[in-house]
Amino acid sequence: MDGQDWLWLIIGIVVIALIVGALVTLIGKRRRSAQAAQAESLRRDANDRSTLVEQRESKAAEVEAHARAASAEADAKAAQAARLEATATRQADETAEARADIDEQLRRADELDPNVRADTDPNAASDAESDMANQSDSRLTSETSSATNKPRTR
Repeated sequence: MDGQDWLWLIIGIVVIALIVGALVTLIGKRRRSAQAAQAESLRRDANDRSTLVEQRESKAAEVEAHARAASAEADAKAAQAARLEATATRQADETAEARADIDEQLRRADELDPNVRADTDPNAASDAESDMANQSDSRLTSETSSATNKPRTR
């Protein structure tokens, strides 16, 4: 091989190296372009999902606010129920005390009344009154029935 053959061989190797380098650069650019497109697609998808997640977060915050309001309302109702229960208990105690005072007053009246026997139950006076009322009702009923059975005379 003479000098000129060597020159053509070196030029051929350099040209092949330049073509390979250009191909590697071109393939690298396409790969980076594809990666950039894929990254952009991932960003768009992430943004879309981010919007949905923000809506869910907003809805969750709204539901949580409703839950807190319901809990506060339940606490208020429980407090009101406790107050009403305390009022009912107090009123029942006051009523029982008033009933005891009335019973004591009636007992004293029975002690003072000469028409009430002392050896009987304090309710005996009221029982006796009931018996008397029943007896008078019975007499009226028998008188009425006998009067209707009698022939009328003019």
